[in-house]
Amino acid sequence: MSKLALVMLASVVIVGCTRTAGEGGVAVVTGAVEVEQRVVITNPAGAVVAPAADEDVFIIYGDRVGPDDRVQTNFDGEFVFYGLRPGDYTVYVYSEDTMPMFNNAPDIAIVQSFTIEKGEEEIDLGTMRIFKDI
Repeated sequence: MSKLALVMLASVVIVGCTRTAGEGGVAVVTGAVEVEQRVVITNPAGAVVAPAADEDVFIIYGDRVGPDDRVQTNFDGEFVFYGLRPGDYTVYVYSEDTMPMFNNAPDIAIVQSFTIEKGEEEIDLGTMRIFKDI
């Protein structure tokens, strides 16, 4: 085999083994979601804050467009994504808009982006707050 063929074969193997963000690793990402409930969504007076149980939390791997996975929060509002590889990620959850232009305003995304640098990393995103009217 010629040297050129060996170099090309080695290049294909190296490029083919490049890992990108996604499942298949050992990193863990945790966080929590709390809900602030308001009688009138635009007025924070009298708001009540509690863990957001059974809320959908989405994750995007790298620069992809749509969600790659979804989990639900537990009764304490906590969530976890297991088995992630190093790379860039975006986690988001939906909330009512506290500044709606009209009564039926669409939900907005509360977004957090982060990077996993090494394989066995454990990242805590802290608490994300969403809003709902009572």
